[in-house]
Amino acid sequence: MKQINKITKLILAVALLTVLTVTSCKKFLAPEAVSSFDTEYVFDNVLNARSALLGSYLALAGDYGYGIRISGYFPYDTDEAIKGTGAATSDEGQLLAHYLAIPSNLQITNPFNQMYQGVERANLCIYNIPKMDLYANGTATQKAQLKRMYGEALVLRAQFMYELCRNWGDVPVQWQPSQYETDLFKPRTSRDTIYNHLIDDLALAETLMPWRTEVPTIGDAVDQRFTKGTAKALRAKIALTRGGYSLPVTGGALTRPADYLTYYQIARDECWDLMQNRSQHTLMPSYKLLFRDYLLAHNLNDPAGEVMMWASMASSGSGATTDSKLGIQTGTKINGQGGGGINMLPTYFYMFDSTDQRRDMTCVPYEITFDTIKTGHAANAIYDGKFRREWVTNPNFIFSSGSATVSFRPASNTSLQNMQLSWPLIRFADVLLWFAETENELKNGPTTDCIAAIKEVNQRGHGGAYTETPPVFPTNKTGFFKFLVKERMLEFGDEGVRKYDLIRWNLMATAIAETRKRLTDWGNATAASHPIFTPYTYMEDGPLYARDATQLPSYLYFVTKPTRTDIYDFNPFLNSFYKPSATVAAPTGQTRVNWWLGGSSIVSFANVFASGFTTGKSELFPIPQTQRDVNPNLKPQNAGY
Repeated sequence: MKQINKITKLILAVALLTVLTVTSCKKFLAPEAVSSFDTEYVFDNVLNARSALLGSYLALAGDYGYGIRISGYFPYDTDEAIKGTGAATSDEGQLLAHYLAIPSNLQITNPFNQMYQGVERANLCIYNIPKMDLYANGTATQKAQLKRMYGEALVLRAQFMYELCRNWGDVPVQWQPSQYETDLFKPRTSRDTIYNHLIDDLALAETLMPWRTEVPTIGDAVDQRFTKGTAKALRAKIALTRGGYSLPVTGGALTRPADYLTYYQIARDECWDLMQNRSQHTLMPSYKLLFRDYLLAHNLNDPAGEVMMWASMASSGSGATTDSKLGIQTGTKINGQGGGGINMLPTYFYMFDSTDQRRDMTCVPYEITFDTIKTGHAANAIYDGKFRREWVTNPNFIFSSGSATVSFRPASNTSLQNMQLSWPLIRFADVLLWFAETENELKNGPTTDCIAAIKEVNQRGHGGAYTETPPVFPTNKTGFFKFLVKERMLEFGDEGVRKYDLIRWNLMATAIAETRKRLTDWGNATAASHPIFTPYTYMEDGPLYARDATQLPSYLYFVTKPTRTDIYDFNPFLNSFYKPSATVAAPTGQTRVNWWLGGSSIVSFANVFASGFTTGKSELFPIPQTQRDVNPNLKPQNAGY
């Protein structure tokens, strides 16, 4: 908690020390002075330079950063989840998630502007820090700290530009501060050109930044700032995207570059190097505790260093700007408040086998009433679970609201809007699965190292040891890839990863169509003939073990157990999710929920899912209209908009 308070104070100082920012929606790369300090003053010493750098970090946070829009609106709908199950007519977030965006939708306009704000702030640091006298002539500690900051700024700019490119395609870019540009009305630059530049930038950043355990040796505190592992992992991520499929801004079929294996090799090598440095980053032994005891307990320094890149949040009394609504708009509903913004699809729930511990971490089929009572839900009302309000803890955590600072228990505070929950951008599980993916592609089939990497992730998801017969890992290229497509789905559910994986694999249209068919089949089924679904064609399908029956239960029974001391850590359902119960009436002391019944309401649910998706269009967002109005060079608009 001391680290949260420390970074909060540093971020608050940014308002005094950051000299150029980008808040105008008219010119997203136009400088606007917000301080009487000039760049010579800011970049005169290490402390001020660090504060300027934190200004760039700040652009990751808030409602229009990873605080909710980019994390909770942009990544849906997919074959794992849906944002809102009603046919939204005015909710811009739901329209966006259902692929019904229009250029004037502010849920894309404001994040677009904020990403460029981050770019401008990073550019100020990239331009000025290497020119500081202390960079060349300071003490060894000062030089090491400034080199780290230079590397961090390169990483931050790469993250902002990556987010812009993967959502909008070819976008304007500038590689120096706006004050040194002669023309701020930039045309669109090929995203491939931008990605190539970022890949080179990150190679340089790696040489400047310390490993996670080396941070104290250069006189810096261990906090939520980026390190060498971050640069390497982000370089792998961007290289994989560069080598994947993408939609041309003119529309049509998604295409992949002819030299895509070059970029897969870059990604593979970065991942392999990280895998050889397990003292820096590895998997946490427990999947559940990574989220419950670290992210949701406001402690971002997990001992394994599994989370390699965070978008950190901090309350400053202006939550929409610096904090997140994770756990408020997402996760479980408590006392009728919050949660319910994202629903995990029942078809996704049943991709897990019954011993996979990731299922109950990611999918929550209940809500909490009267602080302690758990009420079961039907299969079409499963909340997302990784950012659940019920698990938010930390005895010293405080919430600031204006001039008032109050302690709270998240479960019982019904008016709470922000909880300082940060967003994980890259985990070491990514590294293992990226390695497996690229090695399989480069070697035309899985190697022993490939299989070991994916098994490590899968086995951790099953508690670290299989209690039943383990899965059979395919040994041919196509079969292994299909297994990996499913494994990434199970590992990263509710983390905003799936949509972008499907796009770079050119599987988005297939996934949407086949998932909608599964949901429709369920809606049209009778209670006596629950759907035995047609297998997915693009990934290995369904429960792995024979004991997990394909005939699903119509009803489940739950107990509330309000007196339990572990009320926030138990599943209230009593019978199997996988096998029908012979009981129809609820036993004494239990409550029945209609779990898996078809009907018109389910068909409507299926019709809302990704209702506006059109391949050759929906893989990109439209360029915001406000930017096209002031910049005549932002043409053409993305196809279909």
